[in-house]
Amino acid sequence: MSLSNSLLKFTLMVNIADEYKYLVKVILFDSSNRIVFPVEESLSTYKYYINKGLYTIRIEMNSEVSDKIITVNKDRDYLVASNNFKLPHSNIIEPPQQFSSALLGGDNVNTYGSSYEYYTSPAIEFSRNSTFDYSGGNLITANSSLFIFMRFPSLEKYKDLREKWDKSFYRDFEIVNDFGEPIIIFDSQVGIVVNEYDGWIAFNAVLPHGIYYLIYHGKEPRQIPIYVFKNWHTQFFITLGEVPLFGTIRIFISKMREFNPKDETNKYIDILLDKLQNKDYSIDENLIEIVASGKYESPMLGLICSYIYLKGAQKKNDNLFYRISNNLRQVILKDNDESPDLQALDILLVEHLGNTNYSKRDVKGTPMLRIGFEAIKNASVKNNTLIPMNSINDFISETLYYDSPFNTFQPIKYSRNSISGLDLENILYKNKFRRYSKPYFSPNEILQNTSSSENIVGQVSSQLDLSIRNVLTPRVIHLIKNSDINSDSKENWIRTSISDMINQNDNLSINEISNQLNLSGSTISRIFEDWKREVGGSK
Repeated sequence: MSLSNSLLKFTLMVNIADEYKYLVKVILFDSSNRIVFPVEESLSTYKYYINKGLYTIRIEMNSEVSDKIITVNKDRDYLVASNNFKLPHSNIIEPPQQFSSALLGGDNVNTYGSSYEYYTSPAIEFSRNSTFDYSGGNLITANSSLFIFMRFPSLEKYKDLREKWDKSFYRDFEIVNDFGEPIIIFDSQVGIVVNEYDGWIAFNAVLPHGIYYLIYHGKEPRQIPIYVFKNWHTQFFITLGEVPLFGTIRIFISKMREFNPKDETNKYIDILLDKLQNKDYSIDENLIEIVASGKYESPMLGLICSYIYLKGAQKKNDNLFYRISNNLRQVILKDNDESPDLQALDILLVEHLGNTNYSKRDVKGTPMLRIGFEAIKNASVKNNTLIPMNSINDFISETLYYDSPFNTFQPIKYSRNSISGLDLENILYKNKFRRYSKPYFSPNEILQNTSSSENIVGQVSSQLDLSIRNVLTPRVIHLIKNSDINSDSKENWIRTSISDMINQNDNLSINEISNQLNLSGSTISRIFEDWKREVGGSK
């Protein structure tokens, strides 16, 4: 006696090609649109035991979906891949195309739908050729460069947007050094290559190692830190739209001064950046193995994976990531100790392992990755020296954006004393540019220019523990309590939060406010100093 057809079980296998296994998710629906759960699941295989009938295999990737309706009346086997594979077309399920600002490609070119030849070819060409000769600093021994490539999603999208503009798309960008001194202003059209027909911009220059900033002055202005590592070449990609699409930023660190679209490590960087943006701090063993073997060719791969692991709760590979972190600093990126990302990584390493120490010195510049800035900001709640008042990280705390895994923020306004008639190059290294809400000396400046710095540190620290009633006049406290009617405060979440807290309790100390808002006491102190000057009242 045979069993009823309705009781027969068939095996459905959905396999994932290697280039997609970290990118896609498979969901199976029955004819009533109910989810069917697999009996076995891994990154590369989904296995189901199901009855005869109609089903929908859904492939999710990058918030896009691709559905395939199938009839199951026997065992079936499908492969999620591009149709470059030599299999019957009916057995292939093509996922949505992958998009990346970096023009990634390879043998399976359909993986990345945005890597058009008219963008890929100039990206490769200008990644190895200078467009700008930098005259500042010492380049005699420099073996480092910065390559920036900006483009649109496609030629068609660019042409649609171009009809709406009253000026060329590249004119609102500039690159400045650590001191705020412009290296190149795109509006001058000097030092860049622009293709206004296809819609792309290229910049490439040999530069001294250190931190630089790409600044966008158009609608939704941003500042983006880019670190150039000694003996390495930094490659920066971003997609443009009506405004720059800051969530599409991709930064690679290459040993060779040439962009390689087929470099497999760049694909994994793309995957890890998606994890960062989604606050997914889990890493499987296979990916860890890839990173452990690829970190010497791609420091960015090791850096991002270390950030994710150390931020997460996994403990099994602590010793491995201790070695990776130390190798990044001491071997792979040797002589780049001032890199803010390496300093931030030290902080996360200490927090994760709990048995090592990190340098308590202030961080010069700011990390390229937002997770790095947040690590410094969080640690500064207990260690104010990490973020001195009026430092760039102090101001970023107020203006940070969260639409990118990279660190982007409102542009910092730099100001400096007149240096007319003096040697600009030498003066720049002696007089750092700073942004001030209003002119005044910061505690950091005092500490650097006095022989009694230890006493001043003690004075500043003790002030942070005092009730604000002991450091602010009643007029200032009244202003703070009513700051929500001030237009500047409405646009500043920190001021608004402080005002709300003090309306509930005006006997708080700066340290108590710092702990509740998870911000450096230096940032809270600076905002109080601004309020004090507004009314001219301080004790």
